[in-house]
Amino acid sequence: MFSFGGLNLPFTVKLEGMLLDMPPTPPKEFLTYTLYCDIILLLDKTPNLIRKVNEYIIGLVHMDTIKAEIYNIIEGAIDAAVAAGKLTIPEVLKIPFSPTKTPEHGDVATPIALGLAKQARMAPRKIAEIIVAHINLDDHPTIRQIDIAGAGFINIHLADNWLYDTLQTIATMQEGYGTCNKGEGKQLQIEFVSANPTGPINIVSGRAAAVGDTLVNLLNAIGYNAIREYYVNDAGGQVERLGESIDIRYRQALGEEGLEIPEGGYQGEYLREFGQTIADTEGDVYLQLETKERVATFRDKGIAHILAQQRKSLERFGVSFDVWSSEKAIRESRKPEEIVQVFRENGCLYEAEGATWFRMTDFGDDKDCVVIKSDGEYTYFVPDAAYHRDKFDRGFTTVIDLLGPDHQGHITHLKNLVKALGMPDDWLEIFIIQQVNLVDAAGKRSDMSKRRGQFLTLDDLIDELAETVGEQFAVDVARYFFLMRVNSTHLDFNMELAVTHASENPVFYIQYAHARCCSIFEQGDEQGIAPKPIEAVSLKRLTESMEHELIRKLAEFPSVLLLSAESREAHRVVHYLHELAGIFHPYYNQHRVLDPADMEKTYARLILIQSVQRVLKNGLTLLGISAPTSM
Repeated sequence: MFSFGGLNLPFTVKLEGMLLDMPPTPPKEFLTYTLYCDIILLLDKTPNLIRKVNEYIIGLVHMDTIKAEIYNIIEGAIDAAVAAGKLTIPEVLKIPFSPTKTPEHGDVATPIALGLAKQARMAPRKIAEIIVAHINLDDHPTIRQIDIAGAGFINIHLADNWLYDTLQTIATMQEGYGTCNKGEGKQLQIEFVSANPTGPINIVSGRAAAVGDTLVNLLNAIGYNAIREYYVNDAGGQVERLGESIDIRYRQALGEEGLEIPEGGYQGEYLREFGQTIADTEGDVYLQLETKERVATFRDKGIAHILAQQRKSLERFGVSFDVWSSEKAIRESRKPEEIVQVFRENGCLYEAEGATWFRMTDFGDDKDCVVIKSDGEYTYFVPDAAYHRDKFDRGFTTVIDLLGPDHQGHITHLKNLVKALGMPDDWLEIFIIQQVNLVDAAGKRSDMSKRRGQFLTLDDLIDELAETVGEQFAVDVARYFFLMRVNSTHLDFNMELAVTHASENPVFYIQYAHARCCSIFEQGDEQGIAPKPIEAVSLKRLTESMEHELIRKLAEFPSVLLLSAESREAHRVVHYLHELAGIFHPYYNQHRVLDPADMEKTYARLILIQSVQRVLKNGLTLLGISAPTSM
């Protein structure tokens, strides 16, 4: 056990003299600590003196670490009660924890007594009393007080030292607070957006962009090496129809009449504008080409033009991809043929009705599917399987696909194809990013776009927001609203709320909390009051219940990041930041931070404000949202 601020942490350290430098991957024999994070302490020649906490530390007062300490205490008390004959149970259940409703109910609560009641054949409250009776608080300075509530909940009040240690950890780690090395540098890839290169980025793809970009940030924050990848479907029938549609618009722009977009083609105004641009800048030069060659030329021009527009829209939205992969390149690499051969060798294919079928039913699906049509063309299954084999060959330990709402039926098929190629069952994760509906204050769908009617693009949305809140905040608002709900549920985007310059707007509510923190330091500068280093401040002057509530919430941040990343649920960070701001605003309104008559308390409160400011900024940065210094 190593004691820090009254908190006993379960890890072992092997000292071999003074550790001056730690390599990027520290030798495990120096330190072992495996509960959600890796902690590396560099100690000087005095073993009990911490000299430096480097970038590996996640936080000595991580709430999960505290819960681990409490877990051991409760488990030990149950074992002692069983040994003393006070409890008779065949086995100790996993000890659960639940959040307390108010600080008066403690910091950590467990309903374990209720879970043991059936085994012990005893009232839960009586079991709780027995467990508590076998805990000697003198042996556990982490705990200040234990209460029993209701039918048998055990409420645990932690000693104040852990609160102060939280502030120390934040001050030490700064922008690294909340991060950890759980991922150990493993390579992950998230493929998202991947909109067909046949039109502008729409708002559903905008939601996917916000979610995918944030998930990469979160995964990297917990130690993975995650990359953003965009898969361009630049081959197949859809891009051929794109070329045909541009050909029609081009010829119409040159004055040819009686032309119509072919069935399955693209009607959007954006292609009329593009065809007119080609005609205006290059004239009728393409009319000299044979139809097939002209369509192929316009297909390639259209893909290049639309991809450039998509990149521009995404970069405006704050999303830059690390890798852009091409279906055309996959096809030209002959990998689809290799995939088909693997399927044949594994007995996954058969011929019927002039086509080649994949035995999906062998993998538990309700019907087989065609992979090679009667004309010899691949269905999308083959290049998709080849693309995922390419991901595997590139060394990714986990691949995450974020798909649109029209791809629900594709999930099982793709997982079966990947399984048939020999990838592990858990290698591929697929999530659906659901539909976005633009609604007014009454909940009715509204026609937002002024330029394209019902064709709602990401740029349209940002433009509409920017007219009221400005370009910077338009992106912030859009990203926040896209992230605020669970990915698998439909999202109602309330335009009226989104452009509201008030605390009712949730993103402004959080940003205003950060700006208020900044304003306190500006006022301090004006009054000649500057924060002191945390080592020179008496944090015990932070005695108000709201101050303790704020610190408790700050201590949750590493756990929230870890859970959000591992569950692939970015909305958890959004909700956490809103809750933190909800605690801070009343504190700001009710308590004076800068008080020349009590400078010790002033310095302590400035440390607290610095910590709130830091956590708000860290969280907003991970979401891709700005942390303004004034509003």
